[in-house]
Amino acid sequence: MKPRLFLLASLAFVLVPFLRADSPGPNGPAPAPLAKPAIVGASVSAGVGLDPTADAFQGQESKLRLANVVDASIVGGHDAIVDLSSFMFFSAPKPTAKKSAKEVVEAKPSVVVALDYLFWLGFGPGDEKARLERLEDGFKALEPVKAPLLLGDLPDFNGVEVSRMMLSPEAIPSKEVLAKLNARIAEWAKQHANVVVVPIGEMFRKVNAGEEFEVRGNKFGKDARGRIMQQDGLHTTLEGTCALWVLAVDAWLAKKPTGLDEKAFVLDVAQLVAKAPTAMPADASGAAKSGKPSKPSKKKNGVGAGG
Repeated sequence: MKPRLFLLASLAFVLVPFLRADSPGPNGPAPAPLAKPAIVGASVSAGVGLDPTADAFQGQESKLRLANVVDASIVGGHDAIVDLSSFMFFSAPKPTAKKSAKEVVEAKPSVVVALDYLFWLGFGPGDEKARLERLEDGFKALEPVKAPLLLGDLPDFNGVEVSRMMLSPEAIPSKEVLAKLNARIAEWAKQHANVVVVPIGEMFRKVNAGEEFEVRGNKFGKDARGRIMQQDGLHTTLEGTCALWVLAVDAWLAKKPTGLDEKAFVLDVAQLVAKAPTAMPADASGAAKSGKPSKPSKKKNGVGAGG
């Protein structure tokens, strides 16, 4: 081999490992807390209704998910996002919560995003005792998580127009029970320094009440429900999912986490809506993509119904 060709071949061998999709971009690596994000949760995290080519009722996974939004938001290089969200969470809440929590611990992430992880533990069939017991099961499954845990509380769907196919009236806890569930979430979070409660319940209250609100500089008017929520009244639109993520980051930054500030994120919802469809997160196996939107793994997942 000629000396020039040998030199080029040697350079290629050295540089190829640094040209992967999950390598640091022009802004350098993301801060350590964002080095390897992971997501656990139900159908909002799994992107039900966000991908027009995917029919959840036919068991088709959405290619546009919360993972896309998180990836689009992080400035700098990071590992592939571990996406363990499932739009079949509602069908077996307790085992799904346990399994996904176990898998996320094994993945050793730098942060765990669990915006709707608790939804079907508090909602669904059963009385107050059953709901509280399911919630405790979820807490127990999350105990081994030592990374920052962005944990969504529970929204109130009493008196809210929502598809009965997605969320039957019997599945909705009363206002009194819901208050007890959210109080327990807040209490558990205070006992765990790594847990950040994301006030999803308060955001949804304002949306459903037609109140104006602001999240990290993003302003939403009295008509925000038509932009934030899908027609089923339960799942968020892409703009709504982006707003939820910004809400989570806002709650996280309020705790002044070490090594992290707002410069590590894109927090403009309009920008995230534009960037998310072409973001490159990962599938449920954690494998990085290269130039295409995320494509979840082909594990058996059926109809997503809420949360």
